Amino acid sequence: MKLTSALVDKLALPPGKTDKIWFDDAVSGFGLRIRAVRKRNGGAISNQEPRRTWVFQYRRGGKSRRMNIGEASALKVQKARDIAADLHAKVTLGGDPAAEKAANIARSSDTFGALAEKYLYRQRSQLRSSTFRAQQRYLTKHAASLHRLPVDGIDRKTIAALLANVERDRGPVSCNRFRAALSAMFSWAMREGLATANPVANTNKREEKRRERILSTAELRLIWSTVPANAHGTIVKLLILTGQRLNEIAELRWSEIHFDRNVIALPGDRTKNHQPHEIPMSETVRALLEAQPRNGRESVFASVDRSRRKRALDNSIAKANGGQPIQTWCHHDLRRSAATHMAEIGILPHIIEAVLNHISGHKAGVAGIYNRAAYSAEKRDALDRWERHLSALTA
Repeated sequence: MKLTSALVDKLALPPGKTDKIWFDDAVSGFGLRIRAVRKRNGGAISNQEPRRTWVFQYRRGGKSRRMNIGEASALKVQKARDIAADLHAKVTLGGDPAAEKAANIARSSDTFGALAEKYLYRQRSQLRSSTFRAQQRYLTKHAASLHRLPVDGIDRKTIAALLANVERDRGPVSCNRFRAALSAMFSWAMREGLATANPVANTNKREEKRRERILSTAELRLIWSTVPANAHGTIVKLLILTGQRLNEIAELRWSEIHFDRNVIALPGDRTKNHQPHEIPMSETVRALLEAQPRNGRESVFASVDRSRRKRALDNSIAKANGGQPIQTWCHHDLRRSAATHMAEIGILPHIIEAVLNHISGHKAGVAGIYNRAAYSAEKRDALDRWERHLSALTA
């Protein structure tokens, strides 16, 4: 029989039947399925009207396969027949529409959020804790709008629009770091067979301006005198006194502090260049660390929202400065400023590099291979001189 609208309206389940398919003569495999609705408890037949669904049935690999085309109430017979004809053509050419549909459904459930979770789980043991937290922030917060999207449904246009938003809200540097995190995840997903392409590829990288902010002695004095007596305030003072990187100080562990030798010893997995680094403690550095409560934890400082604390500090600085904020600065500027002011009081460049744990300048390339000196005594003398200079500034 050829299924028509008039015929379809008359078809009903025969007495005693709960499921039946009427096939169309015009397109092989195309049919109307009428099936009784069962109750959830016990599977008894419901009083609801039976479901009427267009189906397409075919054989592939010696097995019969069936797929739903749509509800008869929503799809007219001719439209359903046209869809079935297209599916029949695919089968004739060797395709497997039901398998392709199942694969597409499965693929659509592979969301960006699920992929990010898998990726971060793998990365947790491979990255430094500070680097991992940055990746986690980029992929969970910055990319929140992508979380429910299917991985293979995210295209370059979507990524480019998101990058533009991040650049507008957070600047070009954050935008580039976010872009790198996204690209690394998609590249990993492709190698794992979890994505078919990297939509970040060929998106525009933002131009970055190198930061050269050096705080004046007056600005350092103002910051020093304004920082609160809390963990963040102590971290800021330690950054000024030692010239180290923010994460190296903010994530200090008690096992890295050796009061018996009067040094902070950072292992290679906690430094940017992966080289172990010892920082001699001046009197003030030692006093600041000895004043920190142990509380039974390995970390010297409890985890805090440093961005929020920095904003609060800036507000306090402005109040202390007659309502006038100082020029925009960040924690890393303290490192550059310490190095610059050390040079101004006569500390030699290669000693400053040793204090900062830089493999550049005097210790770069071939020179670094042969110059393995730790300059322990010289670093201690440099940091003591820098502390005395700061004390005079802030007195």
